[in-house]
Amino acid sequence: MLPFNDAVELDLAQKSLATRAMLEVAQVDAGHVAEEIALIRAFYEADAELAQIPFDSLLAASSQAAPLSSESFPTAGQRDLVISSCLMVAYADGQFSQAERDAVLAIASSIGMPSERFEALDDIIQDHLLSQLANLPDAESVAKVGEELAHPG
Repeated sequence: MLPFNDAVELDLAQKSLATRAMLEVAQVDAGHVAEEIALIRAFYEADAELAQIPFDSLLAASSQAAPLSSESFPTAGQRDLVISSCLMVAYADGQFSQAERDAVLAIASSIGMPSERFEALDDIIQDHLLSQLANLPDAESVAKVGEELAHPG
């Protein structure tokens, strides 16, 4: 089960910062940047409140690190939501590279998330992604994906 709690809410500024963090992760590896940005844009534009801040302004600012601190997301639930979202972006192209891992870990550190919690969230996200593949008829392919998730390149 994903660590998203429906009761966790982010205000407009936090949603903006979270989006910038996800955009940073999307741009770490050159392979599928456009697809990952399109995915983030779709989620962003589905939130009517966020219409106050144009997505393209956040995208333009994403070349610089988002101004994150431990005060940015003061509750554990908010931190879990942000880091889980960043992890999902990192895994979106099927490859979780070491550079992406380092980027998400740096974001987690900057918002005050202990490395043990980061590792736990990574395990939860991997389990969730594997569970999505559980109904595939080819068990060998599922095992291969599981191996790739467990050992990022």
